[in-house]
Amino acid sequence: MTEQNRARLHVRTPQGHREFDQDRVVVGRELDCDVVVDDPRASRHHLVLERQGQSWYAVDSSSGGTYVGGTRVTRQALGPGPTPLALGDPQGQVLEAWQVVEVAAPLPPQPPPPPPQPATQHHPVPPTGAMTAPQHGQVLPPPAYVPQPPPPSGSVPVVAQPVVPPGQLAHGQTMFPPNVAPGRALTIGRDLSNDIVLDDPLVSRFHGRLEVGPVAVVHDLGSFNGIFVDGQRVQGSARLDPGVEVILGNQTFRWDGAQLLSSATQHEFTLYADGLSVVVDGGKRLLENLSCTLDPSSLTAVIGPSGAGKSTLLGALTGLRPATHGRVIWQGHDLYAHYDQLRFQIGLVPQQDIQHPQLKVRQALGYAAELRLPPDTTAPERQQRVNMVAGQLQLQQRLENRIGTQLSGGQKKRVSIATELLTAPPLLFLDEPTSGLDPGLDLEVMKQLRTLADEGRVVVVVTHSVLALDVCDNVMVLAPGGRVAYFGPPSGVLAHFGVSNYPQVFDLLDEPDLWSRIPAQTPRADTGRLQAVAAGVPTPPRQSFGKQLSTMVRRNVAVVMADRLLLTMLLALPVVLGLLSRLVPGGAGLSLDASLSCPGASQSVGPRRCQPVQDGQPFGDLILKVFSPQEATQRLIVLIVAACLMGIAISIRELVGERAIFRREYAVGLSPGIYFASKVIVLGTAAFAQGLLVTLIATVGLPGPDGQAGALRVAFVIGLLAFIMAATGLALSAVVTSTEQTMPALVGMIMVQLVLSGSLFQVHGRVLLEQVAWLAPSRWAFAVAAGAMGMGRIPDERFSDDGIIEAGGGPFALALFVMLLLAAVTLAAGYWLVKRSATSDK
Repeated sequence: MTEQNRARLHVRTPQGHREFDQDRVVVGRELDCDVVVDDPRASRHHLVLERQGQSWYAVDSSSGGTYVGGTRVTRQALGPGPTPLALGDPQGQVLEAWQVVEVAAPLPPQPPPPPPQPATQHHPVPPTGAMTAPQHGQVLPPPAYVPQPPPPSGSVPVVAQPVVPPGQLAHGQTMFPPNVAPGRALTIGRDLSNDIVLDDPLVSRFHGRLEVGPVAVVHDLGSFNGIFVDGQRVQGSARLDPGVEVILGNQTFRWDGAQLLSSATQHEFTLYADGLSVVVDGGKRLLENLSCTLDPSSLTAVIGPSGAGKSTLLGALTGLRPATHGRVIWQGHDLYAHYDQLRFQIGLVPQQDIQHPQLKVRQALGYAAELRLPPDTTAPERQQRVNMVAGQLQLQQRLENRIGTQLSGGQKKRVSIATELLTAPPLLFLDEPTSGLDPGLDLEVMKQLRTLADEGRVVVVVTHSVLALDVCDNVMVLAPGGRVAYFGPPSGVLAHFGVSNYPQVFDLLDEPDLWSRIPAQTPRADTGRLQAVAAGVPTPPRQSFGKQLSTMVRRNVAVVMADRLLLTMLLALPVVLGLLSRLVPGGAGLSLDASLSCPGASQSVGPRRCQPVQDGQPFGDLILKVFSPQEATQRLIVLIVAACLMGIAISIRELVGERAIFRREYAVGLSPGIYFASKVIVLGTAAFAQGLLVTLIATVGLPGPDGQAGALRVAFVIGLLAFIMAATGLALSAVVTSTEQTMPALVGMIMVQLVLSGSLFQVHGRVLLEQVAWLAPSRWAFAVAAGAMGMGRIPDERFSDDGIIEAGGGPFALALFVMLLLAAVTLAAGYWLVKRSATSDK
């Protein structure tokens, strides 16, 4: 078909008249259609208007049918005059379609193309028109169509191509191999051996299989992120009817009956927020009737005083904390209703850095890639992806730098942004990315966000800074109560408020008569009867237990090895505490017989003069009735305190210090149980080893316990106590809200364990105190060690008649069982607290 004889499509609906020059136009109820109708009798993708040769045809793909003059048609030729098409019913909504053949003059010689302009000057024209606040389940009306002026006479119409985010296929592109025979099965995936290859980090190596025939069927081959057909995840296989939407990873396609065509219109890459309101218990409004349209390749800054609802807005736009009223539309879908399908197209950078400062940039991005990319992604592919995002953020020269000590504040923010770009999301949200940065770094980060937006993304940044707003396309000013006081270009902010600088804007926002002093932005909706509702966020797909656990354990080990302070404490603390225990006077060690072989030995007689007394000898029994050896008791108390201190000290700051990291990783699929288990494995094992080491240092060269295998029992129980206290420290770390709260918790827990252990004063036989002491791991650890040493024979009120301090295998097994039971309870409580901290607001 030549340009001199090109037929263009015209469509008229109750919403207005539109003209198309593309080869395929979809009509239906879904918001990603080219022509959107709101009649419930119409199907989601009802009708396809397609150009074939030099003519246009209407092809029905609905369940209710398309009617011309009361007769149902499946294929209708369109002439130069309007053809009325009734959708879903002979009395359904009618649209008129016709074709117009335009004759254009021959093209004159074209001058050389001008140099490319900055993308900030070439944003796609946004759809206009006010959006009403629908009730849940109601389809949003399409944006009103604004007719464009006709081209000058004799010119060739130019069709603007929308800017698509990196990695997205252009609109109307097909990946089908040529001459596909009917009945052939085509494989789809990231691997180059597939028939349809999709270079998308969210697509599995062998993602799906498409059977082409009279009835097309798509099969999911166990892909990680799934295949979605018309918003529903495919379980096994699904039939493809003409016009249905198929989403694989970040890619959206339409099945036209013969092939998959990519769908990437400007409307699909525009984010619509419509009537968003957030009401919490008690009727307090955090966000009120907020509506806005964010175009592709746009950078929007959200500013306002503290408490204005900026973070609430971010939660509503990302779907992590859905609004109680209103909708967020992305790719023509309600984000809340299709969150499983769309969640991986959203990148969120919280205010706190989401990487471990102890790691190098390459290490941090590598572990993040293991957690976020499909599990069948190979190591070279992950490294290639890391190098790619590092190049986007100008971090190539910093990959071997340590994040916490060798990067500037702006570079740290780039690493956090790079972490989100690993999955190539077309939506990017940032919460206070310039907080704490100097003006120069502030501008550097904002310019980087400008670059990311120019690549086709929708970028939204919440900020308190007003130094770099001129690089943004839009500025949204929120007033207290979550109401929009201004939304528009940065150049219009000061004039809108009638002030000369931004500090005056913030002062004005707190004035009670604000709304009478500024022009109205949008009409308010009646949200007086709104009630807070619990909107659950679906659990994201998760990698296998072994895959996640392996990644998390290796990362924790890498963090420990890179943290010099923590590594020094792990190695030095048992040595120091073990040497301190050697300061206890005497040379009998943990042996009662050695300390009782001569009266007062523990105070004045060295170990060379003390000869052990055989158990059961009359002399030994007589000594036990008269003397209470203090040396063995004191050494054991030191070991109990050392185990408690070492276990809690290495773990109590662990979770609270990386809560922002955990919450973001939880949102993209990290299991709380695996996260907690990896901490227990690494830190618990280290604490157990510390317990063994401190016992060895404290007793080497000194007589050990008198019972059979007494030394092994004492060493094992001290290590087990340190392990349990490490788990206890992790549970406490999940409860506290700041690192400043960890020190009082550490001291308090050690004091509780020491007092309830029964080593300082009598605990048994005291009502309530004895029962409470049973819940203390130190109580049972002391009982096991004291039993192995035979302290039950000592005439001391602390030990005599204590039923759990007895020698022999039975009492030892009982005490060990209770310690393991307490360990299980502690781990269960820690898991619950960690899971709760993943979604709490504190």
